[in-house]
Amino acid sequence: MKNTSKWIDGIVQDLVDSEKKLKDTLLKVQVLAFKIKNEKLKNWVDSELNGYKDNNIPEYRIIPTPVSGNLVQNRGFGGFLTRNNTTLPIEYLKKETYKRVTRLEFSSKVSEIERMLAQDKSYHIDIPHYIYIEFNESLANGWEVDAAWQKISLNSLEGILSSIKSNLLTFLLELNQEIGDNEDYSIMVKEKNVDKLFEKTIGSISGKTVNVQIGDRSMKTVSKGEKSNLNISQGQDVNQEINIDIKNDVQELIQILNENLENFGLNNEDKEDVCNEINRLETQLDRSNPKFNIINTAIHTINGILTGITANAYTPLVLDKLQDILSKI
Repeated sequence: MKNTSKWIDGIVQDLVDSEKKLKDTLLKVQVLAFKIKNEKLKNWVDSELNGYKDNNIPEYRIIPTPVSGNLVQNRGFGGFLTRNNTTLPIEYLKKETYKRVTRLEFSSKVSEIERMLAQDKSYHIDIPHYIYIEFNESLANGWEVDAAWQKISLNSLEGILSSIKSNLLTFLLELNQEIGDNEDYSIMVKEKNVDKLFEKTIGSISGKTVNVQIGDRSMKTVSKGEKSNLNISQGQDVNQEINIDIKNDVQELIQILNENLENFGLNNEDKEDVCNEINRLETQLDRSNPKFNIINTAIHTINGILTGITANAYTPLVLDKLQDILSKI
């Protein structure tokens, strides 16, 4: 087992080396999975290297997607007004449409994510034309959607890689501790121990079920363990009140964001998206009956954008506040 321990040490060194590509490190993890004969690790690393082929997308690969578009207004006599690259209203979309346009199950292989980040471009996914009519129903003064798209934040993509690295690192460190220097150690005898380590670290973030808030209808679920779904609440119009503590927390978050937004190192596009979500939060907090689903979506979107940014003196304050709020809603 000494060779296995050394192999693990090498992978750990690669994970903490910012110059190493995660794709290359995962190839070493693939070798490790065969060394220790662990099927769960084999399947997981194969999916990360080659992309997810089925619907079992890990939670850390489900990213929030702000929705933007171009609007057009017919002024008559052949005249038109346009508003380009504007945030589209999503609050009154149908349940399935809301889910379809505000989140993305990112199934691409790790090497593709790394390539996208290296190119440092703006990415988006076009929204099908048949959905435009739902947006148009909530627009006033004759405005109509001419084009619409889901925006993919580079910080969200960076967050995917960060989740893979941090959870893989925890798994490897605990696995190495389990193996130790015992030359008589048998992986097969300790197979259940390795499975438990996997479930506690990597497996704990690989569940398909996530918290979903949809329009005026709410379905909140949690997932624990392999293939485990537990419905907490579900219905046509499930209302969840915002208690005073959460409301105060959100107000504090808004203040922190407004005071430090320029210090986070966001590009202009991500900064605009965060500002749009802040506006959504402020609008809801000003209402006598704020909508939980809109607040929840805005918090998750802001968290998704900020999670992937390079840490600096300002990020821990806002990320800690975001995690505190997310733990309560």
